[in-house]
Amino acid sequence: MRAGLISSILCLPLLTVAALAGDKGDLWSGPYAGTSIGYAWGESKQNYDRAGDHGEATLEPDGASAAITGGYNWMWDENFLFGLEADIGVINVSQGATEVFDGHVWSTNIGPFWGTLRGRAGYTMDNILMFVTGGLAVASIDDTSIGNTPGETAKEDDLNGGWVIGGGVEYALDDMWTLKAEYLHMDFGRTEGQSANNEDYYFENEVDLIRFGANMRF
Repeated sequence: MRAGLISSILCLPLLTVAALAGDKGDLWSGPYAGTSIGYAWGESKQNYDRAGDHGEATLEPDGASAAITGGYNWMWDENFLFGLEADIGVINVSQGATEVFDGHVWSTNIGPFWGTLRGRAGYTMDNILMFVTGGLAVASIDDTSIGNTPGETAKEDDLNGGWVIGGGVEYALDDMWTLKAEYLHMDFGRTEGQSANNEDYYFENEVDLIRFGANMRF
């Protein structure tokens, strides 16, 4: 259902293509900056190596995000575009204390800091830019699993790096302002550790983000 919602949101601006006419010149090349807000949801996995699969659990945190963006576009020819884009912002993708097994309580929070550094490639049709994007992602992540005794606690609280892919559409209102809708998937990989009881554990975190924003071209 989420995949269908994402597709519907990202395809809505394409319905305006048939109404566009005329050449408005180069609307896309050069530097730009902007802001965005969005909704994010994630999947956080825990594996605590204790009594077989006793320590396996999954949480599904969600929350809001906001960011400021800066980038630069180059036109390859009349329609093809390449660019670089960076974000820095705040995010709160979290799920509070949840009992996951045998009295063990786990909470996860992705945020408050996040950012990306990505390449972009797209195809323009007058006022419409359709693009794909990918690169590096970073976020502060706090996973805390509290066991029945202090020695069973598993905790990771750090700035985690990973990768990001996505795509979206952008609509030029004029030669300065654009509006965009974008989907990003961020994967922060696996973080491993060992409790005071010398028991291995790991956490894995992924985030999906839909956001809407505006950019100003310089």
